[in-house]
Amino acid sequence: MASVFNRGTRERPKFYARFRDPSGVWRARLTHQPTRALAFKIALELQARAERLRLGLEKEPVPSLLCGPLMEQWSMGLTNRSSRDDIGRLRLHVLPRFKATKLEDLNLAEIMRWLDDERTAARISPATVRHCLNLVSRFFGWAIERGHATTNPVRSIPPGRRPQQPGKRDVPWLESDAVVSRLMEVLPDPFRLMFFVGNRSGLRLGEICGLRLSDVAHLAEGAIRVRYSYIGPLKEDRRGAGKTKWAPAPADAGAVLGPWLARRRAAGAGDEAFLFEHPGGGHYRKEAVEAAWERARDALGLRLNFYQATRHSFASRNLSRGVPLDEVAAALGHSTPAVTAKHYAHFIRKTFSPGMTAPIQPPSGPPALALVAA
Repeated sequence: MASVFNRGTRERPKFYARFRDPSGVWRARLTHQPTRALAFKIALELQARAERLRLGLEKEPVPSLLCGPLMEQWSMGLTNRSSRDDIGRLRLHVLPRFKATKLEDLNLAEIMRWLDDERTAARISPATVRHCLNLVSRFFGWAIERGHATTNPVRSIPPGRRPQQPGKRDVPWLESDAVVSRLMEVLPDPFRLMFFVGNRSGLRLGEICGLRLSDVAHLAEGAIRVRYSYIGPLKEDRRGAGKTKWAPAPADAGAVLGPWLARRRAAGAGDEAFLFEHPGGGHYRKEAVEAAWERARDALGLRLNFYQATRHSFASRNLSRGVPLDEVAAALGHSTPAVTAKHYAHFIRKTFSPGMTAPIQPPSGPPALALVAA
C-alpha cells in the first residue's frame, strides 16, 4: 500500500511517496508537495500507474535519445574508404546543428529548415551540403536497423528540393609534357614517382599509395594491377569483394620505376610489400603526399591540386588527343563510359567526319526554289 513520509522539518517538510514499482520493489520519490494529503494523493497515483505497468495495461515510455551521442556512436563504426572525410564533415557541419536534437524531432520539417539555412548562409558549398545530407540519411539507416527510428526523413525530401551540384566547368589540367617533366625534377623520391604513376596511368591517390610490388610486375605488357585504395578496397568495390582493375602503364614506366624497384628488392621487400613504403612502415598518408606536391607546385607557380595534376590530367589529356571514350573509361575504372562522359563532356566529340561538316552543294540543274533575300 502506498504511503508518505517526511524527511524534512515541521517548518520545511519534504514529503516522499513510497510505493511498489512494477517489479514489486519499494521505491521512494520526492513529491515537492506542501502537505501530507497532497503528497499521499501523488503516492496513490504512482502506485496505480505501477500496477497498470505490471498488468501490461500501460507501456513504459521509451526515453528520448539525442542525435549527438547516437551520431558519434554510428561514426565510430564507419569502415568505408572515405570514413575519415565522413567523420570530419559530420563533426564540422552536422553535429553542431543536431547534437542536442531529440531523434524523434529530427523530422522532414527540421531537415528542410537546416537545408534552407545552409542555402541562405552559403557557409559551405552545395556539394558539401549534399555530402552532409547523405551522412544524415546513412545515419538514419543505421538507427532504423537498431530500433532507434522507424523512418528515414531524408528519403521524403522532394527531388527538386535537394541540394544541387553546381554546373560543370572546365577544371585546369596539365597539358604540357614539359611541365610534367619539370615537376618530376622538383619532386623528391618517392613523390615524383607517385606523381608519375598518377599522371600517366590515371590512378587515384589512394590507389597509388596502396600499390604493392607485385602490382607492377606487368609493366613490360603495358599494364599496372590495382587492388587496393590505401589498405582498403577500391572505390568501385562497394561490397569489399576484392575487386581488381588494370590501368595502362606508359612505355617508359619500366625505365622510370626500374631503379626504385631495384632498391626496394635490394632492401628485402617482398611481393606484397608497399611499392611506396613510408620510412616508418606502412603506406604514405594523403596529407604527406599532398604536402610534398604543394611545395613543388608552388615552386613552379602552378595552381593545380594533386588530383587535377594526376587523374584528371590523365583523362583530359587522352580525350583531347582523340582516345576513344570507352578506352579512357576502362582505364579510369568507371562502370560505364556514361560516367566518364558526365565529367568530361567538354572533351567529347569536338571533331566530326567531313561528311557531317560538308557545305551546301550547288545545284547541278535549274534551281527548284528561288531564295529571295528579305
